[in-house]
Formats: sequence, structure tokens, C-alpha cells
Amino acid sequence: MVMSHSAHPVLSADEAFRLEPHSRKGRLARLMPPASDRSALKAWALSIAVAADRRISELETRLAHLESLAVTDELTGALNRRGLLMEFSRAIDAARRGGPHGVVIICDLDGFKTVNDRLGHAFGDDVLRQVGGLLLRGVRKMDVVARLGGDEFALLLIGADLASAERRSQGFARGIAALAPRGNGPQIPLSASFGFARYDGTEDEEAVLHRADLTMYEEKRRHWHGAKPRIVGIRARA
Repeated sequence: MVMSHSAHPVLSADEAFRLEPHSRKGRLARLMPPASDRSALKAWALSIAVAADRRISELETRLAHLESLAVTDELTGALNRRGLLMEFSRAIDAARRGGPHGVVIICDLDGFKTVNDRLGHAFGDDVLRQVGGLLLRGVRKMDVVARLGGDEFALLLIGADLASAERRSQGFARGIAALAPRGNGPQIPLSASFGFARYDGTEDEEAVLHRADLTMYEEKRRHWHGAKPRIVGIRARA
């Protein structure tokens, strides 16, 4: 609390905003400068405005942080499923308005349960963090990487075609294979199955993700039957 030049007690702006809402109005009315002291009243009003602007900025920063936590996967730093759907919805809306089309990639680790069973879940979590980092480093700023849950990731490549998405996935596959977790024993081979679907604004995000899932499971079935990994894709319906 400060004193005006007329010895009237004045509550500082920051002190005013720390008051409980139910007591703020009465305290402000009692402690603001008298109406006759126009200079002090003007300074008081200005300080309140400055403090209000600062308070709003602080609340906006806090809200943005909380919103970020709500759409971010804590383990990998990628988006979570909710965050992906939000970004994908924006991309589809843009495509409907004549913006760029693109490709969704589903990346699912093969046999990841073996890593958890042999090396423990803490080691498995570290592998997921490494895979998430690999995917995040391998995309452009305009693209989106998300962990959908477990050992399944999704990538949203804005403006990409199937050929470029397949080339990108081949690089991801090599990077994932190079991780080869071992702990204190022999290395455990690590690979991933990829599925693709183009989007052009004619379907919603869930429908496109479902098509990408289908192609990913087609590839995973090939792995189960001993076939070498290959990249598969399916084009958007006309």
C-alpha cells in the first residue's frame, strides 16, 4: 500500500488484483484517491489498466500452457490423439477451401511387447522416446507427429504425395531398425509397419485415419508371414 501526495492511502494495482473478488470492489472504492485529486486519480486508473493488461497476459500464457499439456503426449513430446485430430481437422478444412492436400502415415512398431517383456517397461518407454524423437526430427515444421497410444504413431504430412511419404517412411524404417535395443543381453530387432492414406478434403479425419490403419495392418500381416517389409499405400477415393 502506498500514500498519495494528499496522504490518502492508496492500494497499488498489483495489490488490488490480489484481493479476493468478493472484497475487491469495496476495498477499491475505499482506497482509491478522492475524485477531487484528479492527478492522483488519473495515475491510479493508469496503474490499474497496466496491471490488468499484465494480469491478462499472465493468464493467457498459463492457459496456453494448459492447452498444450492437454494435446501433448507426456512421454515423447509429440502430440497425443486429441492434438492430432485438432490439427488434422484444420488441414482438412484447408483442403476443402482449395488448400494443399496431403498424406497421413500410421507407424506401428513390430513386436514391441518383446522389448517390454525382456527389458522392462522403463526401457520400453525410453525406446518410445527415441522413436518419437526420430519422427519429430524427420518432418518439416508444417507437419505433425503424434503418438496415438502404446507403440503407434501418426504423421500428418501437409502438401505431400504418396511417393514422398513412402520415401520418408523408408528413412524412418531404417532409423527405427538402427535403434536395436539390447539392455544387458543380445540386441532385440526393432522394426515398424507403415500405412498410408491421402486426404483431399472429401472425408473427415477419422475416415482417413481408418484407411491408413487398414494399410498398416496389411503390412503387419506380411511381417507375420515372414515377408520383407515394404511400403504400401491407398489413394483417397475420388
